[in-house]
Amino acid sequence: MKDSFNNVTNPVISFDKYSLSVGFISPIRDLSFKINEGESVAIIGPAGSGKSMVLSVIAQFIWEIDDNFLLNSFKQNGDLNILGISLSGKKPSTEILKKIYSQVALVSEKSAWLPVSIAENFALSQNLAGIKDILTFHELIDTLPISQHNKALIDSLAELLPSQVELPFLQQLAIIRALIRKPKIFLLDDAFLRMDPVMLKQTENLILNMSEKTTLVWATNDLYQASRVTDWTLFMRHGTLVEYTQTAQFFTNPTTQVAENFIAGRDVV
Repeated sequence: MKDSFNNVTNPVISFDKYSLSVGFISPIRDLSFKINEGESVAIIGPAGSGKSMVLSVIAQFIWEIDDNFLLNSFKQNGDLNILGISLSGKKPSTEILKKIYSQVALVSEKSAWLPVSIAENFALSQNLAGIKDILTFHELIDTLPISQHNKALIDSLAELLPSQVELPFLQQLAIIRALIRKPKIFLLDDAFLRMDPVMLKQTENLILNMSEKTTLVWATNDLYQASRVTDWTLFMRHGTLVEYTQTAQFFTNPTTQVAENFIAGRDVV
């Protein structure tokens, strides 16, 4: 557990009275928090609390839409800083977005794949990430800090199309694909869909073992997961921050009644 929450002056993620509105809708309102390098943070809250939107803002995926009318209706207030880059106001330049995309990885509950083999997808991903010494899929899997049995299981998927791979394995592969890019910030948006408890724990350990210097942000509906893998927990409700504290404290002694109700399953929307 890190003790630098209030002391580090150069966080990798910083929201300061940040609000985002889309037309008359405000999915994020007056949000203020900081995340320091190498920390693991859970973002939790009821459905519609703004968890996924916060990750989209961090990754700057809010600009990746085709609807010009919707895009022009975005309005940001307050300050936002990601990896030392100020991102408040209007849409950033292409150069700034490329820099953010190269250092921030996001895996959501539905990963994107090209209609070629898993091995080819991994090769293309390395190429797009600018990795000079591209490894084959088999070489990559051999470097993973997992058991030989798990390596053999994943390796057997190399020549399959993504559409032929069961969803839990496809999600695990998406996470591995993101990790090999060695992102500075790794965002996980409910990314463990349909994984059984064994695969879930294996994948969590894989992330933690391969991301020593990576800042991890987990938007999750699994409170047990949040309590297992994070240093800090950020609890949101209706687009606002309710509580942000050390994970152990949050789950044993929350400071707000609304957080206590949520943990106990008594949350009233």
